[in-house]
Amino acid sequence: MIDKLLSDTKLKQSFDKCILKLIGNKISANQLTIAGLILGFLSAVSIFLSSIFINYFFIFLVLGITFMVLSFFIDLFDGIIARFDNPTIFGGILDMTCDRTVEVSIIIAIILTDPSNLVIPGIFVLGSIVLCITVFLSVGHALNEEEIENQKFIFYSTGLMERSETFLILLITIILINFRFILLTLFSILTSITTIQRIGFAYKKFHKKK
Repeated sequence: MIDKLLSDTKLKQSFDKCILKLIGNKISANQLTIAGLILGFLSAVSIFLSSIFINYFFIFLVLGITFMVLSFFIDLFDGIIARFDNPTIFGGILDMTCDRTVEVSIIIAIILTDPSNLVIPGIFVLGSIVLCITVFLSVGHALNEEEIENQKFIFYSTGLMERSETFLILLITIILINFRFILLTLFSILTSITTIQRIGFAYKKFHKKK
């Protein structure tokens, strides 16, 4: 939702131009994607270690937040570079895979900080993500069969929980330690709503077609 609102703004256009000037010819989109994946893993490890080494809790928590923020912005950068260099099918697949891997890794790390209390909402979060991705890929496959062209090569049906919303709720969940149960529950609800939205899109698009 946030991504869609910002997609055609002057701020987004200026930001894209700035990134292209800084790193446009220095690194590929796929290299940035892998860098974002590594930073995401470092974030997950740091979050988990914050519950193991209590004396260094704050240090590991800050590291986890820092690595996650860097991973998110690098993910933005790789999209900008990909559009500039012309996106590829493999690049789109790699980007989506790495994004989901980072998100799931961080969610698992959060659950492991207090498994006795967070395992139930954590299971619902992971389950809702699986359902959302299943619908997402099913819709994309159906659209590909209709030969609908998309400049990103992967069709992104909009919904309540997209990349920016996921980042924000994960960030808040990491910071607000005492509210992690509630925030993970909210995460699963919002992701489920997104799944319903995408099913609704599919119904409008395909229910009269054989």
